[in-house]
Amino acid sequence: MILENYFYNGQFYKCFSEATKQDDEVAKKFLGLFENYQYDKLPRYTKTDDEQSVERADESYAELDELQRIRAIRDEVAFGEAIKQLESDAKLADDERKAASFFIQGHLFLLAHHYDESIHCFLQAVKYNPNKALYHGFAAQTMHRFNWSPFEVMAYLEQAIDLDPHNARWLWNKGLVLTQLYKDLQQEPFLEQALITLEEALAACREEQKSVRSAIDNTLENMREYVF
Repeated sequence: MILENYFYNGQFYKCFSEATKQDDEVAKKFLGLFENYQYDKLPRYTKTDDEQSVERADESYAELDELQRIRAIRDEVAFGEAIKQLESDAKLADDERKAASFFIQGHLFLLAHHYDESIHCFLQAVKYNPNKALYHGFAAQTMHRFNWSPFEVMAYLEQAIDLDPHNARWLWNKGLVLTQLYKDLQQEPFLEQALITLEEALAACREEQKSVRSAIDNTLENMREYVF
């Protein structure tokens, strides 16, 4: 039952990892589901005690202040220099700064509607700093937005929640992906777990996170068509 519990809770990496330790038909079934997603090659966090980023009331993060600074530059030459610095950091800086550079570049590509490039940059941010929930979370959120497989999305979202289990946004996103899995696979446990996760997301919302709370409420309202 432990494999099924992990699976329907969207803990796909944990399900995969546990299945590799077993040698029975159930384990083989799950490994068959996961074989195309190369979970064994995904960047994995190495510690969980790092301080994680806190979402502000306006849905921003401190790590996005650099993005706003660059976007505010009106001089073309100065803007070009800022972009060159990002590109240089992505190649030559230490891993933490590389990750931060890719994270900002991911948002710039997203704003420019270059979605594949955006996701590539978010995944590079995870690669260079896998201990930061923010990078896993934005990678997963953007992948889900542009219709990547839930099996790919959840691998990153699972790590975001492992690292920052009380972040309402990542829990909300998990609820969305579990709902998508229910639609795709028509397995009731996914829907049940989606509802539980969305309630957890509401409970995790701080008082000032009004926009996130509203989004979660809307998601729960829209799920009535599946529940009733």
